[in-house]
Amino acid sequence: MDIFSSTIRLLPKDNKTHVKVSFEVPDGLKTLSVRTAYSPKYEYDEEKCIRLIDEGLSKQDIAAPLTYEQKRRCIPLANHIAWSLDDGEKNLGTEHRHKPDQTHIISEVYSSNGFIKAKPLGGKWTLIASVNGMVTDHIDVLIEVKGYDEYPQIPQNPYYGEARIDRNGSEDNKLSWQRVEMHCHTVASDGDMQPEELVQNAIKRGYKAICLTDHNTVSNVEETKKYGEKYGLVVAGGIEWTTFWGHLTVIGGNSDVKWQDISPKNINACIVRARQSGDIVTLAHPKRIGSPLCMGCHNRLPITNWDYLTSYEVWSHYDPSVSPANVAAKREWISLLDKGYRLCALYGYDWHSPDEGAPCYAYTYLGIDGALSEQSVMDAVESGKSYITMGYEIQMTLSDGIRTYGIGDTVTIGTYTLKVKCEKAKDYPYKSELKQITVYFADGSEVAFTCSEGKEITEKIEVKNKGYLRLEGKGSVEGKDSDVFIASPIYVKE
Repeated sequence: MDIFSSTIRLLPKDNKTHVKVSFEVPDGLKTLSVRTAYSPKYEYDEEKCIRLIDEGLSKQDIAAPLTYEQKRRCIPLANHIAWSLDDGEKNLGTEHRHKPDQTHIISEVYSSNGFIKAKPLGGKWTLIASVNGMVTDHIDVLIEVKGYDEYPQIPQNPYYGEARIDRNGSEDNKLSWQRVEMHCHTVASDGDMQPEELVQNAIKRGYKAICLTDHNTVSNVEETKKYGEKYGLVVAGGIEWTTFWGHLTVIGGNSDVKWQDISPKNINACIVRARQSGDIVTLAHPKRIGSPLCMGCHNRLPITNWDYLTSYEVWSHYDPSVSPANVAAKREWISLLDKGYRLCALYGYDWHSPDEGAPCYAYTYLGIDGALSEQSVMDAVESGKSYITMGYEIQMTLSDGIRTYGIGDTVTIGTYTLKVKCEKAKDYPYKSELKQITVYFADGSEVAFTCSEGKEITEKIEVKNKGYLRLEGKGSVEGKDSDVFIASPIYVKE
């Protein structure tokens, strides 16, 4: 049954806006099909593309300017539209892929990527085109809506394996450091992995927990949790607020913030609302090169309520310890610590596909109190118990002779015994060498130690000023001089 057909033309004024188109759906349907097709997809004109790139780069604090040849390699530039559906009662999800011609399926037995399973309700529906990036003079969009009185054929997923995590013998009353991936995507947004495939790949990589953060949709959270329970992997449900001005990951699923409503004017209020609802909020890949190369990836949101953010992606994506974007992110994270903010350091792989043979990646380790669960993952981030690492597992304590403290704790000014032990993770797939460990203090002073793998360093240190102290490991990864690990601070009060 043909329900609705229309064409619309998007103009430059529509860039970075949400364009809504409404249509009426009759009662009694089992399946709704919404086709969206737009053209042109690409801008090929070299002079125009270079100008757009220069305009975009001028609005962000990139570590180093791109050469002309680097800019030319980015051509053609692409238009990018994400699609959302609302059935009059609820938002059904978002398809965040880049394909210009897509068919979105809604039914109670199966819905296509990005959307929850739901019976097509009769009444007024709204299709939302989120124009993340527009590089051509116009975009012509075709919209076709059809209804069916039968269910769609349900795709069968391939076999991904039976890797499992044995959780027998876990100690509920002991702090343990667990490998957690904080930033993952499935086919629900723009990833290549089905929920079961993501869970299987995560277990094979040695993760004990993951956070699912699909772009502007939670449609695959429940299914991913189901497979996590089946195979023993903890899955924390979340979303990546994917705005035109920056991205944040929000873990917990408690917030009622609507991502379409987020803007530079209300971002601080949205963060506060999410935090007060019980979620944790992380600024994601804040210094990655953004529009018109990576739409919205570079943070340009005017965040002032840093006290309400729990965490900061100091590292993200590939080659994280040497990436210019991450060098800039680390610099901003330290500047925020210097201002007195408490921000847990995280690595977000921004995992979209299995990435066999991809460049280096890192791990986040979280200090988990008691049993590993979605809540204990969130609690660890909330309390700042983390370190990010290129292949080493770290043990660090401070002791005043009476009490022992660790990453994320608060101490007073005084003399302490520092103990540090570093060992290579046996399953880390890249060549990593740790050469030096440095303790950095908020007043700018530092103390450095040489280290040997597996040998405990024991040193007396003076903590003279309030603020923080934090630990870094220096060395090389795949032959490149780099940070090897960065730990969140121990905070210092008078």
